[in-house]
Amino acid sequence: MMQNRNQSKNRVSLIPIALFIILFFGCIGKQQVRVEDLGISIPATWNAPFPQSQKVSGNWWSIFNDPMLDSFLFRLKTESPDIKTLVQNQELAIQNAKLGGASIFPSINISTRADTNVQNLSGFGFADSFFNSSSEDDSSGNSEQPSNEVLTFGNKNFGLGLNLQWEVDIWGRLMNGRKAAYKDYESITYDLSYLQFSIMIRSAQLFFNAKEAASQLELSEESYNSLVEIRDLVKERYEKGLRSSLDYRLAETSVATSIVSIENSKSILRSLNRQIEILTGDYPSGTFINKSSLPTALPLIPVGMPASIIQRRPDIRSLVLKMEAASHRVAQSTRDLLPGITINGSAGTSTQDIEKIFDVDHGVWNLGMSVTAPIFNGGRLRSIKKIQESNYENSKQELIRGILKAFSEIEQFLDQNKSLSIQNEALEIAVKQSKDAYELSIERYDKGVTTLESVLNSQRQYNAIRSQQLTIRRQSIENRLSLVLAMGGELKKE
Repeated sequence: MMQNRNQSKNRVSLIPIALFIILFFGCIGKQQVRVEDLGISIPATWNAPFPQSQKVSGNWWSIFNDPMLDSFLFRLKTESPDIKTLVQNQELAIQNAKLGGASIFPSINISTRADTNVQNLSGFGFADSFFNSSSEDDSSGNSEQPSNEVLTFGNKNFGLGLNLQWEVDIWGRLMNGRKAAYKDYESITYDLSYLQFSIMIRSAQLFFNAKEAASQLELSEESYNSLVEIRDLVKERYEKGLRSSLDYRLAETSVATSIVSIENSKSILRSLNRQIEILTGDYPSGTFINKSSLPTALPLIPVGMPASIIQRRPDIRSLVLKMEAASHRVAQSTRDLLPGITINGSAGTSTQDIEKIFDVDHGVWNLGMSVTAPIFNGGRLRSIKKIQESNYENSKQELIRGILKAFSEIEQFLDQNKSLSIQNEALEIAVKQSKDAYELSIERYDKGVTTLESVLNSQRQYNAIRSQQLTIRRQSIENRLSLVLAMGGELKKE
């Protein structure tokens, strides 16, 4: 009686210990990643000011009021081989996540069996005639036995059954593996989302590069037409003896040079068009954009606060999930050091008559449980645990680097926007003044006050400033699009 009391007492005292172990190991790997625990100092506002909108609505590209851009990006989302590949990769991620988390469920298989067993007794010194009384003796009284005569027995057995194998997840090892697999899937989904977002943004930037090339071509053709008019005027006066051969040759040289500029602009435009056409799966004919103009109105950006970027950017969300997945794998490797319980069972039928294979009267079943505990494995499990802990720390540092890189990108784009805005304002003045100077030089040349070289220089300067203005305008648009990507946000038309 005293012994039973002591055993009962020991069992009671072990309950709190068991509960502590379960609770302790059950808490590992479940924590959520908090940015404030990473030790990153995040300012309340951005260093560079920026005109922004706090509201988001519609597709980010609608601000440009460009039907061609709308059509291009819509086709890109549905027809682009790159985006179609991302969709397939997302499906692969789903299946890998299901595969990684499937071990938590029981494994049940169906099996059939058909056995034939034949036993040869000749090895035991028996022959068929030993049991056959109809054997005849020869005239000498000796019985004749064929050398190849054997005695065999046989039977057949048929079976149908279900087999069960299930590891009881008492420590949460399999559950942590399942959570890690799901976190990996979510992380890949965010990565693919960010890649698709990036493809759309880069494609829009390529589109506006082509628009600039088309505008540059128009400017080159306009310059050519102006130079032809000047050449024709100089030629007419040269033939009348009112202008020198030097003026005529300078005018002809300028026209020839402008033809080179036109062909160079055409080549650039065709190249950009082919890149755009390939993106949508079209034949690269190089004719997507012919004549166009760049938009003058720039969209507002929902910049928000620096802290909001962590939740808005898909790539940052992906890094957070990777860190959480690594945390669950640390927990899983820790639980690998603990004993495991596996339940094995089977149920079915077994009979010598195949027609009775579904007869429950011939049913057989078994159920068992096994407990395994790691004793010695050469330190393999502890090494795996150390590896997973290192992976966790690496994922933490990757997250920190990703956040700091995101902040750096945004601050850089904000600085560029300020600089581009100042440059554009200066070029607005320069375009007006150079136009006036060009027109004035023509008037002075008609009056014979200045040289043709001065006129041509004024024309080249005027066109060069307009060309630079187109480039700055395109760069400003690219900057806004890069900010959209860096912010993980959208544009809004005001």
